[in-house]
Amino acid sequence: MSRRVLTQAGSLQPTAVLKRDNSTDVRLSLWQGDITTLTGLTAITNAANGQGLGCFQPPHRCIDNIIHSWAGPRLRHECNEVMRSRGREIEPGEAIVTRGHCLAAGHVVHTVGPQLRRGEGPTALQRGQLARCYASVLDAVEGLPAAPDGGRKAVALCGVSTGLFAFPAREAAQVAVRAVAGWLEEHEGASVTDVVFDTFTDGDTAIYEGVLARVPQERAGWSSAGPDAGYHPPRPLIQCGSLEAARTWLDSADAVLISAGAGLSASDGLDYTSPALFARHFPGFLRYGLRTLYGVFGFAEWPTEQVRWGYFFTHLAMVRAWPASHVYHTLISWLGRFDKGSAHVRTSNADGLFLANGLDADRLSLPQGAYAVLQCLANCRPDATVPSAPLVEAALSALDPVSQVLTDPGKVPVCQFCGGRMNICVRAGSWFNEVPFQDGERRWKQFRRDTVLSGEKTTVILELGAGMSTPGVLRWPNEDLVNRGRGRVKLIRVGLGPETAVPWGLDEAGLAISIDGDISAVVRELLGNKET
Repeated sequence: MSRRVLTQAGSLQPTAVLKRDNSTDVRLSLWQGDITTLTGLTAITNAANGQGLGCFQPPHRCIDNIIHSWAGPRLRHECNEVMRSRGREIEPGEAIVTRGHCLAAGHVVHTVGPQLRRGEGPTALQRGQLARCYASVLDAVEGLPAAPDGGRKAVALCGVSTGLFAFPAREAAQVAVRAVAGWLEEHEGASVTDVVFDTFTDGDTAIYEGVLARVPQERAGWSSAGPDAGYHPPRPLIQCGSLEAARTWLDSADAVLISAGAGLSASDGLDYTSPALFARHFPGFLRYGLRTLYGVFGFAEWPTEQVRWGYFFTHLAMVRAWPASHVYHTLISWLGRFDKGSAHVRTSNADGLFLANGLDADRLSLPQGAYAVLQCLANCRPDATVPSAPLVEAALSALDPVSQVLTDPGKVPVCQFCGGRMNICVRAGSWFNEVPFQDGERRWKQFRRDTVLSGEKTTVILELGAGMSTPGVLRWPNEDLVNRGRGRVKLIRVGLGPETAVPWGLDEAGLAISIDGDISAVVRELLGNKET
């Protein structure tokens, strides 16, 4: 059974179309995500090195490593055979072709782009080499068979040279789109029907959106395929063997536990590992070497309390203003099908998005704390806590719009009892005050005892984005509940990457399944038609 969520390349909404008189029109599309999760393709592109044998540095999160990891060891073996046959390295602008092996795509086209010194602009030679990369890929795909379903010949192109090879992303996108459009125009009778530009970061996606939007404006024969105002194109089709089994479990469940980690918030855009999100909302704090929200955890080099609280109040204001979420709405609406004693949400997220999107607080427990509460950092007494909302509201007018520093020292929170420093009430140290969350913990223990482990109901745990950062909070307790559930407790684990794996024993016993894919898309597929 397939655990990975794959996206049908043919279902992507094109952004530009090249009209052809005597052959099939060609569609250009843009898609953000892991290139190895696209299906219905003739080939995907790998930004390789000159040796053509894959990346030999496991810590690198490069596309070369990702493709080889999912394709399996036979890909490296075939690369070795091809390179031995060539007798020389792949030069910038050249490409070689291998089979896809365990990938959804039938083939991989490996191309080598020019390598720049970081901070330097590309030369005319390097621009030409990058353009030849894309032409070489299309030349190679032209000689390959079309995908078995539908007869279209589609290729996914990655951003060549824009990672460690340091080609500026915006100029690289311009070169790539210009080279692809030019090749397609010159090859009127080519069999290539679909070209998907694949991006991974929000920043690169925004760049390609702008570049692709100009194709119909700047080149003859092209038309825009973007939706008209008010039209919402259909979502791309996804497939995953685990989805159907998960639906069956959820449909037959007497009770449900939603167990939500940071991956759920990330799927809704609140990604604590995103440099783009941090730069957009916290530009004043880049000077301190901070680049992500996650990087602030444990940061102790605040020059003053006004700087520290400038950050905290900015953070709290951002979360408070976070837009209403379809994924949270879907989850909460679906929970409405269960009576009060048959549904519970347990989340390690302190952001309050479940409550902000309408969840009844009586169904919630927060073992890691919440941004809604501030506490004495010395935890001087159990009641040394205050709601954060009034303090945030009072501080907003005192935040410098450029530096984001709190300009009024009188707005810095201090403990009303000991006069000491305060902090957001989250489990970030031994000083964490658990008192504000005791009612939720009582509800959780009662639900666990009277519902999950009672043996009277079939309970399904829908675990969303609980990774290995703090597995003792959600992951391991969930697995323990399944082990203790005497066959009446099942686990559906949803997330991205290898961390989504479930214990083999539970998998083999039919008590746990994993779904590796974007959580928002998975929730939509599982529950989108089950909202009340």
